[in-house]
Amino acid sequence: MSNPDPTELSPVSPRISPTASPRLAALAKAVLEGGTKARSSLRRRLVGELLAKAPRDYQTEIDVAVERIIVDALSTSFPSYAIKGEEAVGNRNAKDGAPIIYIDPIDGTTNFAWGIPHFGMTISIVEDAEIVAGVVYDAMLDELFSAELGGGSYLNGERIRCVSSKGIEDVLVGAGLPIPGQLKAVPEEIYFSALKRLMATTAGVRRLGSAALSIAYVACGRLDGFFEDGLSLHDYAASALLVREAGGEVTAFNGGPVTANGDVLAGNRVLHPWLVEGFQA
Repeated sequence: MSNPDPTELSPVSPRISPTASPRLAALAKAVLEGGTKARSSLRRRLVGELLAKAPRDYQTEIDVAVERIIVDALSTSFPSYAIKGEEAVGNRNAKDGAPIIYIDPIDGTTNFAWGIPHFGMTISIVEDAEIVAGVVYDAMLDELFSAELGGGSYLNGERIRCVSSKGIEDVLVGAGLPIPGQLKAVPEEIYFSALKRLMATTAGVRRLGSAALSIAYVACGRLDGFFEDGLSLHDYAASALLVREAGGEVTAFNGGPVTANGDVLAGNRVLHPWLVEGFQA
């Protein structure tokens, strides 16, 4: 990449790690620019204003507009990188082995389309099959989460860490409530058994509507764990890096590497093994 102008990136510097690389700063600057558009555009969309990409999978004109803002901001700074946006705005290939930028302009589009002020915006860089940098932004609360491989996790410039829980009855866990056809890694009965186990044992279960923000919440201790099936790298890559750099664990439901099914299970180091046990048939 060509190095971004430090003077242009200075406004974001206090909001990320003091040792952040120019490329992480470039991601932060781009997601903040996109956030301005998303924040000013929040309102209830009517049926005629929604595009259904699949049953119960929506797109608004703002998903496209925000992704365009982010792509335009990053294309010049990362001329040799591939770009893969969830809305395919400005997607491009690159030579074999080049880093890939993943963009989800609005993670939680259903919330956004109904005017609910809880959605995430996320950008990540994958290099040599490893997530190396990422940002997650809550435009409504103006909260910028950022992480770099080996550099720790930050929220608005403050270091964050997973919180270790003492007992299962004192944990709060986030989980996705799957729409028909979303479950890919496990049968319905196993997934819903894991949910029932949480409801019977923990302090509570939360379905917040944005996987990116929910996993980021694990990194800063607002949630002790989270799981959902059928996610894509666009959804979870940056947040997974946040959790790992904050001292937590992110795996598939079986405790191994996240699979192509997108079965993501995140938790602090104490809770994570217990969550994995809930998916054992």
